[in-house]
Amino acid sequence: MLSPTRRKSLNCLLALLVVALIAENIVLIRQNHRLKTELPLPSALAVHREEPLRDIGGIGFDGRFHTVDMPRSAAEHLLVFTFSPRCPECTVSEPLDAALSAQAKKLGWRTVWISRGSPEETRAFCSASGIPLEETLVNPPYPTYLRLGLAAVPQVVAVGENGKVDEVWLGRLTPESAKSAAQFLSDHSGMQASNSARTSSP
Repeated sequence: MLSPTRRKSLNCLLALLVVALIAENIVLIRQNHRLKTELPLPSALAVHREEPLRDIGGIGFDGRFHTVDMPRSAAEHLLVFTFSPRCPECTVSEPLDAALSAQAKKLGWRTVWISRGSPEETRAFCSASGIPLEETLVNPPYPTYLRLGLAAVPQVVAVGENGKVDEVWLGRLTPESAKSAAQFLSDHSGMQASNSARTSSP
């Protein structure tokens, strides 16, 4: 049995945790509201190449939040595709994106698709385009939105050791840029093939 003093301390601690969770949710709601109602900041229009990517994530179709594991060695590579189901350029780019993703997997790269759209629209887009739902994340938090420049889609981001941004292809892929990207993948093939990006849940 807990003493009255310990019980009171425990109740105070639980109350503080609840307040902290409520405050965090309020911040996230305000950030998401800004994304929907305000013009994007210039910093959200491009991938931040000057610093390693970290804490990149979103909601999977299992309903859980997932953080994308960054490559831990020079032998590991990650390819990130950003898109929006309502983006005409994304629709045009999708066949070349899909071909690049397939090549990446054969070469041992991990791949992940991060959508700026709603879960319903993203599911329909992925089903129509053959994008694996298990590789797709939606509702990215504000830090992910900024670090991946999600105000401008589509983009393809090649990520190396410890989250270092090795290369970025901004805008829809063309036959020329797709060829360049394919050559880049071949020059940086991974050691072991993997079907999708490793993700971890908090």
